[in-house]
Amino acid sequence: MHNIYFVPSFYAHIMNGLLLLISFIILYKNYSKIKVLEPYKLIVLTLVFSIAIGIHGLSHLGLEKNYNYNPMNLIKNVVS
Repeated sequence: MHNIYFVPSFYAHIMNGLLLLISFIILYKNYSKIKVLEPYKLIVLTLVFSIAIGIHGLSHLGLEKNYNYNPMNLIKNVVS
């Protein structure tokens, strides 16, 4: 297995994951304001999250393909 901890794509993946987590927390805390938005703004917000989650998923795929990195293996090793 390659040492991926110094690869810029790994850092970008972690940063993307953290920003997604922060945005979900902000959305959860402001749900009362979000549920009254007009439909167009809700569609735009949904599309932005769809793009962000898709990019994060593609990052998972790239890390797994290029560096044989699968975070699920890390979880499986900790649990067993």
